[in-house]
Amino acid sequence: MDELVSLTYRSRVRLADPVADIVQIMRASRVRNLRLGITGILLYNGVHFVQTIEGPRSACDELFRLISADPRHQEILAFDLEPITARRFPDWSMRIVSRKELRALAPDLERLDLSGPEDVAELHRTIAASLSKGDADASG
Repeated sequence: MDELVSLTYRSRVRLADPVADIVQIMRASRVRNLRLGITGILLYNGVHFVQTIEGPRSACDELFRLISADPRHQEILAFDLEPITARRFPDWSMRIVSRKELRALAPDLERLDLSGPEDVAELHRTIAASLSKGDADASG
């Protein structure tokens, strides 16, 4: 059985039409990620993406190769690839957090210029806790 991992990276975004491009990215991601057994979260602040993908190591490696070859991503910096025992985002084949939502969840974060894995881990905790609470509030 393939080891379960979490992979986080940051990239500078290069989008011709940001709204249309992000809609297309999300549609393709949800279908592909469901097929590959990948879950995750995509943060977008208008300049950078920070994305965490979780799933089997081989699927995450394949997806990261595709992302690295995608011209919409530049200056890709991988922060973290680590084995995990449980997914942090188990219910999201890919959840996007927009600029507006990101500002509301993490108002001190001007840009996604995170300097290391500790910053990413803290941001994940903040956002996952807020979004999980919001999803529970919305459904109940």
